[in-house]
Amino acid sequence: MYCECAEGYEDRRKYIYQLHRHLCGMKDSPQGWGQLFASVCVKFVNNSKSRIQNMQPNLANIIEATAFVPENDRIYSDCLHSTAIIIIASYVDDNLAFTNCEALAAEFEVHCNVKFPINAEGPVNWCLFFKYDRDSTTSAVSAHQHLYIDKLLKKWGMEQCNLLLTPFPQKADDIVKELTEPVAIHEEKLVKEYQALVGTSLHLQVHTFLEISWAVLLSSKYMIRPGPTHLE
Repeated sequence: MYCECAEGYEDRRKYIYQLHRHLCGMKDSPQGWGQLFASVCVKFVNNSKSRIQNMQPNLANIIEATAFVPENDRIYSDCLHSTAIIIIASYVDDNLAFTNCEALAAEFEVHCNVKFPINAEGPVNWCLFFKYDRDSTTSAVSAHQHLYIDKLLKKWGMEQCNLLLTPFPQKADDIVKELTEPVAIHEEKLVKEYQALVGTSLHLQVHTFLEISWAVLLSSKYMIRPGPTHLE
């Protein structure tokens, strides 16, 4: 990154420039955006006319706000509960809002739009390869990646692969031993394919399928020099 020195500050032995804005693509830009979004959420408590008692951001980019709703003075007429809740799950510039009060969510949207544009796109169906379903009877929300998994299985030719129970049976030891054999020929194309396969598996393991953690960990050991056996 290049810049022209301001007049009177040309001597780089005495002055340095401090960047006050996080540029998209820089390694610290997600952290900068997260800090900005969290600060806007915290100000929502101070600027809100509602009785919000708590607004807690945490390290996992999950922000929760609660408001007391008395029966004789309902500030949110659409909330049938004694407490109105909105939980914001933030992933860079993609945010999911879980709430039992649409009026509280609308108030939060108006507040955020003062600092930066934010659009409410209604009930979520898809977000970041996740399919969200809501039970009309219990109002419970569930998330899964079944369609994403089906695409991966088809892409890597694993639609007819054999299933293994977890924890893995003893016969898996023979497969593990075979993977430790040295690879004679280094193929760059195969390496990229293998790394892509492990990366997509890691995405599943982190979010929805913890039971493949051991298999992903084992596969990750051979990212530098995999062979045909590893890809198979």
